[in-house]
Amino acid sequence: MQYSKRLEQETKTRFWLNNPTPGEAERALALGNSVNVASNANYVKRMLSEEETRQEAIRIIDEKIDQGIADDHLVTAMTAQHFLGKCAELFRPLYESSDQEEGWIAIQGNPFYDTDYDFMVEEAERFYTTASNIRVKFPATMEAVSALRTMTSKGKAVLATCGFSVSYAKAAVEAYEEGKRVYGGRVPRLYVTSLAGPFDEYLGKYVNTHKLEISEEVLAQAGCCLSKKLYAMYEKDERKEDYRLLSGCRFPYHCTELAAGDIHIVANYDFIEKLNELDLPVTDRIRAMAGEETIKELCEKLPAFAFAYHEKGDYLHWSMQPSAQYFRNYLRNGWNAALGIVKERRILKR
Repeated sequence: MQYSKRLEQETKTRFWLNNPTPGEAERALALGNSVNVASNANYVKRMLSEEETRQEAIRIIDEKIDQGIADDHLVTAMTAQHFLGKCAELFRPLYESSDQEEGWIAIQGNPFYDTDYDFMVEEAERFYTTASNIRVKFPATMEAVSALRTMTSKGKAVLATCGFSVSYAKAAVEAYEEGKRVYGGRVPRLYVTSLAGPFDEYLGKYVNTHKLEISEEVLAQAGCCLSKKLYAMYEKDERKEDYRLLSGCRFPYHCTELAAGDIHIVANYDFIEKLNELDLPVTDRIRAMAGEETIKELCEKLPAFAFAYHEKGDYLHWSMQPSAQYFRNYLRNGWNAALGIVKERRILKR
């Protein structure tokens, strides 16, 4: 039996399919244990890069331009909506059969406006018109957390993303609870991300830039240490029925160290295929915390980890944490790549 299927049968760990083409979404559903879809600001870039979707993406961009939409950012966002709408149709049966617990399609907006509350609220309202099983992602800025609260107060499904600290996770959960109290009815469960893979990627580059002496064995534990701490807090939280944790992958251990817990993993389709090829054992390691000496070394040598793990350090606020800013820059680069194609198509159509 494949690894993903064993996870589905033996644990509560589920996959969110990351930035998939509609074809990948269909194959993932057939494979099993991919219960939701996650996308980010790199999504349209990918649709323009894949043979399956490139020509259709160009066609949608051209149609939006022909319709008189003058804002290239809006054309980019609407292209994402088009493809995610197709994924939403594929996942709709799961959404309906699970009483809206699964089958969600998460969409993230324009990363250049992630501190503009009014823009994010307006953008979210447009995203929700795509399909009934759309969930909007709000990143780790103060304004985005306020927008998350507002959307929850309207009964909408939300996801707290780009999170790299305990303090951000707490802020997102509290904003959700406040919005839920305002709404007064049933609100879809909140998902809170702790991106173990991207966190390790940032820390690895930080170590190389500053030429720090730290073993690969110790460094590789950082992202999972944060996710495991958040999970320990989640298990003790009296509000845990209201939310669930998500974690992002870069390497197989980002999955195997967290699998078996009541946690969901964000992974590309080819990453899930790789896990199945490796046929790894399903071992409950999410409560296997790193030793005190490992945590101490990580905190002493990596300021971003100290801030993320202990809620104290050199940064004034979780939105200023460099790992969050690093990931934000990554998303903006992806958005810009798609935006460049939109601008090119507009020029060519004159």
